Amino acid sequence: MNADKNGRALAEAEGFDEIFLMVKAATEEALGMHRAGLSLVLGDIPNNVGAYHEMGSNAIVMNRNLLKIVRRLSKTRSGANSYVFMILLHEYLHTLGYGSDAKVRELSRQISRGFLGTRHMASEMAIKPLDRFFPELGKFAAFRDKGEYETVRRFDSSSTSYIA
Repeated sequence: MNADKNGRALAEAEGFDEIFLMVKAATEEALGMHRAGLSLVLGDIPNNVGAYHEMGSNAIVMNRNLLKIVRRLSKTRSGANSYVFMILLHEYLHTLGYGSDAKVRELSRQISRGFLGTRHMASEMAIKPLDRFFPELGKFAAFRDKGEYETVRRFDSSSTSYIA
């Protein structure tokens, strides 16, 4: 698929699973690497952390509060999906063994530019602070740690031959 088609598909994606499928395709196309069997957890983590992956684990933990804020501030589904794409791409690269955040940011930018085009919001999110896209972010970003975590049921389903 070309960048315009990929950008439209991302704008129309309706869930984490669809977006993650694009992340995996973009990464495989750019690096020839893939990993299966990952899970996504939405959690209450400090708002200066968009997500994290603990090396050696099978989980990506995404900041639920920050996701809610971005969805609220996004004018379009495309904006929110661009954020999810970039967060998942960044953490997916960590799951592939890339430990350096600087290296992952640069790879994220290269991969998203190749897959979505140089001017796509997700390509710029790889290297620019989130408040450049959502200036009102600071008004909403107070951290409220409830210590709650929720596993997303339908995620990385292309890696399984059954429904969990």
